[in-house]
Amino acid sequence: MAPEAGSERQFISYAQNFEDVMLWRALGHVSPGTYIDIGAQDPIIDSVSLAFYERGWRGVHVEPNPAYAERLRVARPDENVIEAAIGATSDTIDFYEIADTGLSTGDAFLADEHRQRGFSVNRIKVPCRPLSDILDEMTDQVIHWMKIDVEGMEREVISTWAPSAVRPWIIVIESTKPNTKNPTFSDWEEIISKLGYKFVYFDGLNRFYISIRHLELQSYFCYGPNIFDNFSLSGLASAPFCRQMLAVIQAREQEAEQRMEREKALRHDAEQQANQAASRLREAERLIMEIHASRSWRVTSPFRAAMNFIRRMSRQTHEG
Repeated sequence: MAPEAGSERQFISYAQNFEDVMLWRALGHVSPGTYIDIGAQDPIIDSVSLAFYERGWRGVHVEPNPAYAERLRVARPDENVIEAAIGATSDTIDFYEIADTGLSTGDAFLADEHRQRGFSVNRIKVPCRPLSDILDEMTDQVIHWMKIDVEGMEREVISTWAPSAVRPWIIVIESTKPNTKNPTFSDWEEIISKLGYKFVYFDGLNRFYISIRHLELQSYFCYGPNIFDNFSLSGLASAPFCRQMLAVIQAREQEAEQRMEREKALRHDAEQQANQAASRLREAERLIMEIHASRSWRVTSPFRAAMNFIRRMSRQTHEG
């Protein structure tokens, strides 16, 4: 049985909707483990895998968006990043890129809806592979979780799973139409069930399934994330509940930058004053040297010596 969540250091959640918290609750006893993230997107923002990566887990990222695939390669050089879409063909497909969002999709109808809402949509060609190919490349590994977040293409992905015999312990699938609460799982849940999975939890966005080979994990999905999971937010997720935290972080960063600028200005002023003082000192030393070198200084030298002698004698007389 897995240890209580939080028995070690506090868990930092980066995921959009606490998906990583739920997975860690069930799999925290596995160290290290392996995952497959289909539709991985950014390596940090809304990442389901980052908290696991920080704890020594490693896996495969499937991401057709070239910009996000490159970010993943840079941030995770020791992981496999497959820059491709998942589907029935092994050729290329049209992919509709919506920059700096998680809305990029291979679904032309959804892309057109996003365009009508004012998003800039760029159609590109990307490679495509069936899911079975990727799973069969990992037959020598235990896959502990797999996430599928493909913006309306869930059925296309899941339908290419067979004939692979690989069965991750837990599957997380986004199950609402992008940017809505409308459920879509009826399009593909029957396929998942036939592959040997049981539905155990819905978080409002994703449906969680466990392999019938690992029904012992079912009890970890009886309730949502809570205080006993001992987690904190990274503050980097795009979800609304992170906006206040992000605003506070940004305000503190701005305040720190302003403080640094003020300190920089003060250092500059101090350096200028020090340079001016040093310049005045050099000028005074130059004048003293000129005085000592002057003819009048040399001519009056006996007089100054006599005056110094008289002052010493006067002090001795008074002291005596």
